[in-house]
Amino acid sequence: MTTAADDRPDDRSEGLRSWPEPTQIGPDLGSGRIKWQQAAFLALDIRNYGAMVSRDEVAAHKNVGKDLATVVRQIHRYNGRVLQFSGDGLLAAFASARSTLQAALRIQSTARKRNIKRQEEHRIEYRIGVNAGPIVVQGGRVGGDTVNIAARLEQIAEAGGICVSESVYAQVHHMASAIFTNIGAIRLKNVRSPVVAYRVSVRQGRTDRNVVENPLLPRRTETAEYLPSIAILPFSNLHDTSTPDYFSDGVVEDIIVSLAGLRELRVISRTSTLSYLSGETDVREVGRMLGVRYVLSGSIRRSANAIRVSVELSDAQSGFSVWAETSEFPPGDLFEMQDHLVRRIVSRIAPHIREEELHRAMRVRPESMTAYDRLLQALHLMDYMDKDMFRQAGDVLKQAMDADPRYAMPVAWSVWWHIIWVGQGWSTDPMGDYVAANALAERTILLDQNNALGLAIMAHMRSYMLHDYDGALIYFARAIEAGSSNPIVLAMYALTLAYIGRGEEAVRYANDAIRLSPLDHKMFLFHNIMAWVYFSCGAYHEAAKWARASDGASPRFTANLRVLIGSLTASGAEQEARAAAARLMSLEPSFRISRYEQTLQPFRDAAIRTKLLTSLAAAGLPR
Repeated sequence: MTTAADDRPDDRSEGLRSWPEPTQIGPDLGSGRIKWQQAAFLALDIRNYGAMVSRDEVAAHKNVGKDLATVVRQIHRYNGRVLQFSGDGLLAAFASARSTLQAALRIQSTARKRNIKRQEEHRIEYRIGVNAGPIVVQGGRVGGDTVNIAARLEQIAEAGGICVSESVYAQVHHMASAIFTNIGAIRLKNVRSPVVAYRVSVRQGRTDRNVVENPLLPRRTETAEYLPSIAILPFSNLHDTSTPDYFSDGVVEDIIVSLAGLRELRVISRTSTLSYLSGETDVREVGRMLGVRYVLSGSIRRSANAIRVSVELSDAQSGFSVWAETSEFPPGDLFEMQDHLVRRIVSRIAPHIREEELHRAMRVRPESMTAYDRLLQALHLMDYMDKDMFRQAGDVLKQAMDADPRYAMPVAWSVWWHIIWVGQGWSTDPMGDYVAANALAERTILLDQNNALGLAIMAHMRSYMLHDYDGALIYFARAIEAGSSNPIVLAMYALTLAYIGRGEEAVRYANDAIRLSPLDHKMFLFHNIMAWVYFSCGAYHEAAKWARASDGASPRFTANLRVLIGSLTASGAEQEARAAAARLMSLEPSFRISRYEQTLQPFRDAAIRTKLLTSLAAAGLPR
């Protein structure tokens, strides 16, 4: 989900493309030709400057001028240059993102020390935005989104705080002195695409007496350091290198946006990778420069008869290929083809990375495992649908939450753990598990309000366990806005649509979920969901087909056995249904239709509910 930045007028940002005095950023800034260069920018303004001037204009100008003189000296200390002053701030350019952030941290530390000695109405608090990337240079003129984004990030920074872009974070996140808090994709005024932003504070325990912790800024957890990260390089244009390829640019941009909706991956922004070209760059060098674990590269070749796209996912540490694929499409609607291609690539990246990360986590020593490693191991144990292994997974999830209390993902999956624990008939205290699941779901959303998976699991819990379908739909609306490319979100939404009798709509969402995750290691869950969806439509033969597929992959999944039995009975396969019913009773001896009807029977639609219950009874399950 994106949010809108402050839309108040900002006369300074509108004039960034034509500074009154040329300033040397790179060796060719003073030449007459147009050139692209890399640079970093610091935008700064003063909170409540207008109110200060209104109270005492002379004193305000005097005090602000004195403080800004100190700011300028600190900028020069880190080899920065001031490009523009306004009444309440300035814009400065630096050679690197690291020196820019160092200057910003120093400025805020010094300002805080001064403000401690001042009365509140006389305090001068800065908001700072930092961005890095390519700029257009011609003579004394510098332009491009990089400059504007720095100014817009300053607008969303808190008083006394610093806000940086993803491109800056990628270059400085290893700085020992800084703590970064991901605040998601922000929609900034006059910037076409949402920008992933981070708030920055100072790490506690620093021996540098000039660096002071800023209590106004939330502390970041260490989780971002552990999450797998990926950079998507610009695709090579093999058919015509003389002109820009808007098709390949669109593919890359859509891949980045789609992957950014997954909380299990950290995706480097496109502006950070513009200077790298697929096929011409050592992926290990990209990994070192951008601090990523994986790199996706590719090429596009167009001819009169076909468009061929080749992609490769590489491990940035070893340089080895993790997955590669070539796809060929007939010429046609470029936008439709682009969407199809992006779905195909995205659906393969996440599962392959997940498998690589699981193998890595299995090699980690227990005493050095991170919260993310423990989460991966817990998910692996849960997939077996074995009671003892599932109980162990619950313990590992608790370890993950203890290791990083602010990491939302293990909390969200703990809700799912409780849902399955109850649904499998393993719980000796279903009501207690309901209460625990609800508390964990609320905690997930408090930790990360835009976590699509957390919102979807909260919605599914309300739908499946509490039968609060209307409340579930509210959470699903938020979940889909936050993660429209997340297959688990779409699959869970399809289930609730099926529960309330919107079967045809449910089929569309369930099919989209499978298309987005054809290699997912939880495919038995997707097949099970397809079975419930088709049962709700009255397509019992189709429902039985999908339930059989799920059963083949996970024969101990009792929720699937129920829909398998119902579908088989309703489609006339009574003998097979009775055999499945016998297996269900061996796995869940306490199963009774009457209790199931009052607890886990999911359908709100009376006709669908009656059909399921009568089909279960016809297969010989006890009432």
